[in-house]
Amino acid sequence: MKKNLLSSLIAMFSVNILLAQIVVFSPVKVKQNDIEQFLNVEMNYSKKIAQDAVNNGKLLGWVLMQNTNVGPDDYNFMWVNAYPTIEIAANENAWWSHSEKVVGIKPDVLFSDSSKYKYDRSYTYKMQMSIPNTGPAAYVILNFATPDDVNAVAASSKKYVIPHFKKNMSDNGMVGWGMATKITPQGQEYSSMMTYDSYDSLKNAMKHLAGEGIIEGLPMDKLTKVTWEMRPIMKVISSTTEKE
Repeated sequence: MKKNLLSSLIAMFSVNILLAQIVVFSPVKVKQNDIEQFLNVEMNYSKKIAQDAVNNGKLLGWVLMQNTNVGPDDYNFMWVNAYPTIEIAANENAWWSHSEKVVGIKPDVLFSDSSKYKYDRSYTYKMQMSIPNTGPAAYVILNFATPDDVNAVAASSKKYVIPHFKKNMSDNGMVGWGMATKITPQGQEYSSMMTYDSYDSLKNAMKHLAGEGIIEGLPMDKLTKVTWEMRPIMKVISSTTEKE
């Protein structure tokens, strides 16, 4: 994910992320002339199948996001799936295989255009801590890093970052925050942890990356140093809702 990966996350980066144990990121590259059909399938069919999985307890949330600053070789979309347990996340009987039951179309027909897309591997994380969302997110900053001491980063985040963000988020458009550690893949080429910052607008997300907004006033000298390897801003395109 360090090199290749690039949330209204009403279900993901709002209520259900607090319940999620496992979050899976799956980047995909869709050519410009295929985007319309891709979005049609995802927003009108995949979302319904995912919502059925949420309603049946097999999924806590599904989100489709789009990279806001994509290069010619970058993955421009990404699915995010939140699961309650590792066992459910690792189940080979994937929720999208139930498309015929939910929307009346067999998977091989519904997803027949999938061979046109370029897929990255999936990246699986375990949630460690989060701030309850105060509202729906429109944009999400995903921050990836490989610190020398993940536990130290978590400790300083809990002591300094969370209190500061909670106190100031309503004035700066932040609607949620969380931290997770990598399960797979692992190795020198892959980030070992990530955090996310959910925002109500692109403007406020960009202020964050510019060191303005909610970042102002953070006691940087007391935080465990983190060198971010990649920090894309993702736009929320579509998502499931809470269990109906």
